[in-house]
Amino acid sequence: MKAMSVVVAKCIGVLGLASAALVIVHPMSFAGLEYSWKSASLLLALQVLLSCLLLYAAEQRRQGNEIAEKAFPAAVMAVVLWVCMFAYWLQQAVIN
Repeated sequence: MKAMSVVVAKCIGVLGLASAALVIVHPMSFAGLEYSWKSASLLLALQVLLSCLLLYAAEQRRQGNEIAEKAFPAAVMAVVLWVCMFAYWLQQAVIN
């Protein structure tokens, strides 16, 4: 179970970094809103930061370090909160 959660967390972290790099190079449009550095810089910066944090916490968990006992669940919850922030940002297109 531990190994599977590490693999999933690393995949999500790499996917987050790759999608952030893609968005920086080529902005994307979701529900009529442009997701780019210009229009959603805080969300994009948090995406990069949380992806790096998730990769770090997953690696610490794989190595069995004590810091992973607190950092891994915190990183997972931070990513969940970011997803909620992104969903709220997407709702702005529906409201407006």
